[in-house]
Amino acid sequence: MLRVPAVALLFLSAACGSVSGQTFNAGSDGSYGPLDIATDTTLDVAGNGVFHCTTINIAAGVTLSFNPNPLNTPVYLLATSDVTIAGRIDISGRAGNSTDGGPAGPGGFPGGKPGSGLAVPPGAGYGPGAGKGGELNASASGAGAGGYGTLPPFGTSINNGRTYGSPLLIPLVGGSGGGGGSGAPGKGGGGGGGAILIASNTRIDLTGNIRAVGGGDPFFDVADNGGSGGAIRLVAPVIAGNGELVALGNVTGGGGRIRLDTLNRSALNLISSPSASIGSLMMVFPNPVPRLDILEAAGTSIPEGHPSPVVVILPPGSPPTQTVRIQARHFSNLVPVAVVLTPDSGSPTAYEAQIDNRANEPAQITVNVVFPVNVQTVVNVWTR
Repeated sequence: MLRVPAVALLFLSAACGSVSGQTFNAGSDGSYGPLDIATDTTLDVAGNGVFHCTTINIAAGVTLSFNPNPLNTPVYLLATSDVTIAGRIDISGRAGNSTDGGPAGPGGFPGGKPGSGLAVPPGAGYGPGAGKGGELNASASGAGAGGYGTLPPFGTSINNGRTYGSPLLIPLVGGSGGGGGSGAPGKGGGGGGGAILIASNTRIDLTGNIRAVGGGDPFFDVADNGGSGGAIRLVAPVIAGNGELVALGNVTGGGGRIRLDTLNRSALNLISSPSASIGSLMMVFPNPVPRLDILEAAGTSIPEGHPSPVVVILPPGSPPTQTVRIQARHFSNLVPVAVVLTPDSGSPTAYEAQIDNRANEPAQITVNVVFPVNVQTVVNVWTR
């Protein structure tokens, strides 16, 4: 059966241009009003991830964090006026444990599930740069760490994840999860850091810090299966301050990506780990927004934009060879994609294909895949 379905996934591609000599519009309609954070606060992320603010003020000494929404979108904090961050915004992933992979920050991807003795092998992490499952040690066959802007920096595991994404952070995508570790009990991989975009019509002043760190243990003498760092992007005519931006993996995971787009950097003295890409691409969202959707998996139809992951469990006796139908909108080009099947236990499988979105809008293809039997499997589609 298909555990009701599906997801609009979200590796996007965009043509980019910059605006100078014009009034910048961050895209906020002001309907949220002022976002004033004076005590430690956790907000639920809205359905599309967008907070339409007038002003944003995070006081010194307090932390703002977020609960992900069902679509697991990034967080978009948009303001019609000034943004002041003297405290902390934290969208980091967390470590896995003996029963599950570590949760990701909003817009990131969770860690792989742990193994259990010889009977249940560990699962891979989730996301485009996910680490694969492996032994609960730091050997070449150990559980892999997630990659993103950089490869995992430590260890020799052949199960480490890959790099992906764009330095421009268009699309805005979070960090990937580390693979689960075997054992009795094993240990889940760390969750990837989340993804956040903060944009203002006027200015962003940052004397505090923004963290999108991958989840994992601070000590890595057991396994190198941390999540990768996430994504932080700031867009405003003026970005100023001496605060800190951190999108590192937690010791073992690869580093994430940081992007600053501004027209005036004269008072910009931020500390960025890893190093930020800096430019003047004064765009929050491409228009239109390219998107990929899974419309059918293993014989079950999925409404476009349905806000749940695609999870397949084949009924007993079902043939493992099935199909996945995917759709591309607003790419206006040939779109190389990978359909990835990630079981709770065992190794993921990727099937590469190409969608021709030049003449047909939207365009669809059907990909033949082979599902693992007797195990829950998550289906994702990414651009390559």
